[in-house]
Amino acid sequence: MDRLMELTPQELLFGIGNARQQGLNDTAVDILRRLMAETAQSPEVLGEAWEQALEHAMALADEDMAMEIARRLMVLFPNNARYVMVLAERLSRVGRSREALELMNLLKPRTADNPALNYFAGVYAGHVGELDAAKKEFRAAVTKKPDFGDAWSLLASSGGAKSTDIPALEALIESGADHAMPGAAYALGAIYHAEGSHAAAWANWEKANQFERTRRPFNREGELAAMRAIREADARIWQGGDLLMPKPPRAIFIVGAPRSGTSLTEQIIGAASEVGMMGETMLSRLATWPLGNLMAADLEKVGAFTAPGTTWERFGAVYRHMASLRTGDSRVTTDKGAILHLFVGALARMLPNAKFVWVRRDHRDIALSGYRSYLTDGNRWRHDLEDAAAYLQGHDEMMTYWAETFPGQVYELRYEDLVTTPQSETRKLMTFLDLSSVDVSEISFGGSNVPTASFAQIRSKISPRSVDAWKPYGDYLLPAFGQA
Repeated sequence: MDRLMELTPQELLFGIGNARQQGLNDTAVDILRRLMAETAQSPEVLGEAWEQALEHAMALADEDMAMEIARRLMVLFPNNARYVMVLAERLSRVGRSREALELMNLLKPRTADNPALNYFAGVYAGHVGELDAAKKEFRAAVTKKPDFGDAWSLLASSGGAKSTDIPALEALIESGADHAMPGAAYALGAIYHAEGSHAAAWANWEKANQFERTRRPFNREGELAAMRAIREADARIWQGGDLLMPKPPRAIFIVGAPRSGTSLTEQIIGAASEVGMMGETMLSRLATWPLGNLMAADLEKVGAFTAPGTTWERFGAVYRHMASLRTGDSRVTTDKGAILHLFVGALARMLPNAKFVWVRRDHRDIALSGYRSYLTDGNRWRHDLEDAAAYLQGHDEMMTYWAETFPGQVYELRYEDLVTTPQSETRKLMTFLDLSSVDVSEISFGGSNVPTASFAQIRSKISPRSVDAWKPYGDYLLPAFGQA
């Protein structure tokens, strides 16, 4: 670190890229944070080169530094609307969608004809529970740009699309307009679904997912092999050494496949006064870069297989520090990162007082929810039902291994039980988590920050209406799950 203090900002920036090329991502993070500290009083020294630093920060999963770099770009180039939009997007990534929405509203008078502003204003309004405002913004976006497929999709998923939109959407899909697919097909499917026209809904969702399968194919065997390799490597980790002392803040990780109910679960846990919610974060990835991809070769490099083992305490300290920066004085934090199922073993070892809530839901309902929703979360398995069935089975096998390995730290929560008897299930959950009790009937879901695709679904009171939602589409779904 002393050597880093002798380098210029330009040399530090070069060093980040060099470290990444060598696969030394933890070193790259250290250099990035040194760069940020060294230039705090003079950010102008890098000028537009901060864009390169932003690319590095995002690749390194350092969301907080990415947000700060975006802020510096906006300050340095106040007339560049793109930098304002980049900052807003980064703010939303760390649960600050209200600030992101304010930035969009400030920007509108300068670029009133830009439909992208309406689109992102709608996204951020949805994140903070302003669904009527979100619908209005999405409608404005498609009015200004009729082939804006992404806006059509979110307009429909938030309940703002109407039967009168069907002719326009059908024409868009037929025309093959550049920006219409796959959003227009998802939107049209949502309208038909709301009308009870299940065959027409499925036909359009199939068009959307076929488009996505072609554009972003899923490597099923590679994904499943990676899960198996992580389990096999974890089983070889040396178990000796002194037990780590629990330190605050205490972490609760909410783990589940996308669309399984993790957002709802976090909102319930977050109703306890001692809890600070973080939503979806990449802190598990950021804190464990020295462990690479958690494969045998990565763990062997850091001495995890033999005495005296690796420095779990150091990884835990990094995570706790990052979490504290986001949640302040909260004694307990929640984290529902999308890839947590891969990191449970590392997190359980480096945070001995951590607990994990494994949210399980009927695979058929998860598959349908993913198939009918236009999500930009990188989960490509959603676009093929056989891929979905295989991935969800692999996810279950991964979590079953963790539950058996850390029996006192993993709690299995069934989504169907939670939405059917919410108070009873919540009482058991909060007891396991050592949290104060909450009255589910008094939880307000309307104004909470939900910066995920679940923002429209989570605003209403808890109910079991989404249980067995797959049944009208059983003829299409069941063959993939071997139930034809």
